[in-house]
Order: sequence, then structure tokens, then C-alpha cells
Amino acid sequence: MIKKLVVKFLWLICGFIGLIGFVIIWVFMPHKSEIDSVWQVLFKIIMFLFVTLAISFFPNKFKHRYLLLIFPAFIFLGYLIPRITYFAYVAIPQHLPNAEMELYTLIWVLIFPSILISICLAYRLGGGTPGNCIKISLSGIIVLFSGFLDFMWFIINPVEIPGTLQYANHIKIVIGHYPSFTETLIFSAAHLPILVCLLLLPLDKWIKMKNLA
Repeated sequence: MIKKLVVKFLWLICGFIGLIGFVIIWVFMPHKSEIDSVWQVLFKIIMFLFVTLAISFFPNKFKHRYLLLIFPAFIFLGYLIPRITYFAYVAIPQHLPNAEMELYTLIWVLIFPSILISICLAYRLGGGTPGNCIKISLSGIIVLFSGFLDFMWFIINPVEIPGTLQYANHIKIVIGHYPSFTETLIFSAAHLPILVCLLLLPLDKWIKMKNLA
């Protein structure tokens, strides 16, 4: 009986834990690009995974479920885009305190995760399986931390490539120093096997074996 209830409301349990985790991250953790501890990164990833599980096991068989996809538009247009444009066009040009770090936090703690969650939600509500939802979300996280963005920034923008990427803190915490452009390319390429292995995992089969979906 208890197991059936847990399975039935697994999405709600995971969502609640993810919500509590988000509050802790947004209210109590520092808004800055520097990584003080690897545990901070792991906590953020784990809480995002709980949100991913909530979306992945969300019931997708009720009528008019597509209406839920309107909510991301309100969130993006009602909060995220106004805030990010404020810091980009007002706060940073006026050199307001901590403006750059707040913009950084908005992008990587809210904007990018919100995009991933919206994609997963659309897939799930359209009949997508829990396992593939998890794969979509984890793939985005792997690409984010792979360094792909870090070297692409210098490829698509008309800027000079520096000797070291002084802002690539997520790479520094792994290799022990700020990476060069070449090291970033290698670091990113090393994530391709991880991504392929993830996509090949029979997650939906395992989920069915555990009677979770």
C-alpha cells in the first residue's frame, strides 16, 4: 500500500524536494561564478535531478494537459526575461553592486535549467517516456559542464582567444587550474563518451522493471 502511494506520487515527492532545494540555493547560497566547494555544485545538480524526476514521472494522460505548457511563457516573460534584461541594460551599465554576479546566477541557476525543464515537460506531456525525459535533462547538464559553451563563446564571437579561460571555474575544480583553449576542447570532447553511454542506457526498461511507470 505504501509502495503504491510512493509510486503514484513519486513525481510530487521529487518536486517538493526539488522546490525546497531551489529555495536553499536561491536564498542561502552565494550568487557568484566562483565555486567555493564541489559540494555546492553537486547539491545544485542533485536538486535539479529531483525536479527532472518530478517532470519525468508527471502524469501525462489527463485531458487538456497541453495547457500546462502556457505556464513557461508566463515565467519567462513575467520574470526571467525582465530580470535578465534589467541587469544587462540597467544594472551593469550603471555599475550597480553585484550586478554581474546576479546576471550570471540568473542565467545558470534559472534560465538554462528552466529551458531544460520546459523541454522535458513538453516531451512528457506529449506522451514521452520517463526514461527519455531523464536522458534529455541529463544530456543538457553534461553539455553544460563539458566546456562546450566555454570554447564556442570564442568561436562565434569576434573576440581574441586568451591564453587561459579565467572564468571556467567548473573546469578548474576538476583539473586543478584554469584551462587553456586547447585544454577546454579536450575536456569537452572527453564528455562525448559519457553522453553516448547515457543515451544508450535502457532507463525506461529499468523503470518498468521497478514498476515506477
